[in-house]
Amino acid sequence: MLARNLLNIEFKPLRPDSPVSMALAKMDAWQSSSIPVVEMVTNACVGHILFDDIAGFADERTPISEAEIKNPIYVNENQHVFEVARLMLQHEVRLLSVVDEAGIYLGIIEKKQVLEALSNMLNVGTAGSVITVQMFKADFTLAELVHLIETEDAKILGLTVEQPDQNDSIIRISIKLSLNDTSAIVSSLQRHGYLTTTENRNDIYQMDLTSRADELMRYLDL
Repeated sequence: MLARNLLNIEFKPLRPDSPVSMALAKMDAWQSSSIPVVEMVTNACVGHILFDDIAGFADERTPISEAEIKNPIYVNENQHVFEVARLMLQHEVRLLSVVDEAGIYLGIIEKKQVLEALSNMLNVGTAGSVITVQMFKADFTLAELVHLIETEDAKILGLTVEQPDQNDSIIRISIKLSLNDTSAIVSSLQRHGYLTTTENRNDIYQMDLTSRADELMRYLDL
């Protein structure tokens, strides 16, 4: 999924001459401490303003240009939602500007839209089961896992890879499957030397992936 698929064009960004009162009102309405700023003539994304930089103004009619406008944070409309999530996590922002190839502002993406997109991509709401395989990173071969799983007439609905406990040599692969009974698949994987765990309840899987999505977007406050 690309950034343009999550675009919110209804949001109106600030201009350099927008008053502090307008910035504060937008921050309150959108529950965000950062609002993008767009140049008046070219509509280029020129930066973003932070709550801490304008909260101290006694006269809220003061234009935000009198405060420090931070460097712009944005994604190109053709970038993947993973890059959107990475930038939101890196910069701890609720709203991220989206621009075209020329740097012209197109709209924003909200954090809740990113979380919903990630949940859909992981098929959190789809019935099925999950198996978890832990292995050394050097031994990871997705093709072999897929082959062993599909040999048992199962389809992969979603897959995540994580690095538990900050161990650089170990990875954990969680695989959402179309089957409720994973016993045959687990047995096959174990015969081929894989260390596996499994949960057969979809509600447990949903809680697990939702937790991981929440961790990825840990600053999200729905």
